[in-house]
Amino acid sequence: MHRALLQSVADKGSRLREVRKDLLRQQPGQTQRWFQGPDGCDLFLWYDERKGLSQIQLTVERRVVEWTLAEGLRTGRLVAFNPLPPLNDQGKLEFDPRPDGDALELARVLLESARVDELTIMLVRKQLGLLRKSA
Repeated sequence: MHRALLQSVADKGSRLREVRKDLLRQQPGQTQRWFQGPDGCDLFLWYDERKGLSQIQLTVERRVVEWTLAEGLRTGRLVAFNPLPPLNDQGKLEFDPRPDGDALELARVLLESARVDELTIMLVRKQLGLLRKSA
């Protein structure tokens, strides 16, 4: 993968900031966290009060890395999204037949530079299979 792309993704990761919880849609029994960065770079976490973490979705460079309790790990592409009219264009994801190594590498680089609390980052990296193996 091109070094400039990886550096750009690392920069976006360092600029992730948590969106205030009171601005998110709330559903009974569920909690959501959203970390927003530049250029469509986002990390979403959904928690179920009984099951704990139930879904992770990370978007960067029009790629998506997602984990759910039901589906496991998936990668894909963000085919359409226009943030100007968000109610009219909710985005469309097309998932890959199997997890894509390049998408996972982008996620790894982004998470390594993210300024998100360490416990959350470790949980996300674990669920996405991006924990580094110790030598």
